[in-house]
Amino acid sequence: MTGDNVSFIKNDLSDIYTGLFTRKSVEDLILVNFVIVYTCVCVFGIVTNSINIYVYAKMKSRDAVNISLLSLSISDMLSLYFLLLVSISYYPIWDASNLGVAIQDIDVLVFAWPQFCFRRVSNWITSFVTFERCICIASPLKVKAIITPRRTVITMVVIVAAMVLTVSPAYFAAVYQQSYDDVRNRTLLKLVSFNNSAQIDTISIGISLVMTNATFVWVIACTSLLVVSLYKKLKWRETAGSIERLDKISKRDMKVIKMVILIAVIFIITFTPDVVTLLTMTFDQRVSIYGQYFDLFLLLNGIGEPLLALASSVNFFVYMSMSGNFQKTFSTYCSRLVN
Repeated sequence: MTGDNVSFIKNDLSDIYTGLFTRKSVEDLILVNFVIVYTCVCVFGIVTNSINIYVYAKMKSRDAVNISLLSLSISDMLSLYFLLLVSISYYPIWDASNLGVAIQDIDVLVFAWPQFCFRRVSNWITSFVTFERCICIASPLKVKAIITPRRTVITMVVIVAAMVLTVSPAYFAAVYQQSYDDVRNRTLLKLVSFNNSAQIDTISIGISLVMTNATFVWVIACTSLLVVSLYKKLKWRETAGSIERLDKISKRDMKVIKMVILIAVIFIITFTPDVVTLLTMTFDQRVSIYGQYFDLFLLLNGIGEPLLALASSVNFFVYMSMSGNFQKTFSTYCSRLVN
């Protein structure tokens, strides 16, 4: 595909159009964020999520919550794995290599969009887990009948399938093709975009914006409903139960409240920059990998992605502090390693 129908994506800093920042600023941004920060956070997160996966896989209980949290850990680890590959593609070592590919072109469809997809999968699984806990408090006698392990597995499959569909338009926006690179003075396998690639990319970003905002609102709504339900139960128990019984119930219920609020706060804080990025890309097509403000695209992602990666990495500590079953299984695992 050549001529008027396609144009080459600019993968070299010297090819950036009339961006907002100097070349030196962009180089520093790539070195600090994409190379150092991404790699450190991703490696840490892959380790913690590997532990999560092992622990939940070893748990005897196969209830809906454990299935959801196992799925969340798998999705988080895959997201971090692909983000690590994106980080590696920005290592300076590739500039001096003799590979027959433009490595930063390859990461767009092979690494970046899959990472984007699994990140959205994690969003919806988090929303589902919050919803399940909300029902557990609001209707404890009905939750096992409403959310069964089988329905949870089906929900996980539907979430993955839906998120794959939301990013699929990006794969119709560009193709890989052998072409001559003026900067490197040789033929490379490069990503070639169509003239309407920015418009197609905007469709994917717009869909993702809607999906992200939906999870954002969903978590806030479920958390609010959970807090209200717990408050009503505590008020009722205060008049119907003994003080000793009230103390035990309050501590247990407040632990659930703190856990859900912690999940919601982490979700809101880490996804706010991502929502801003998606809004910017949706309403200004110049802010994209195909657009004039490619450097602004790098800056926004350089801020948002490390926060998202960090959110995917810290769940281990949430589980360890608030799940007795997780603590017990993890301790057994550690004891076997020592012995």
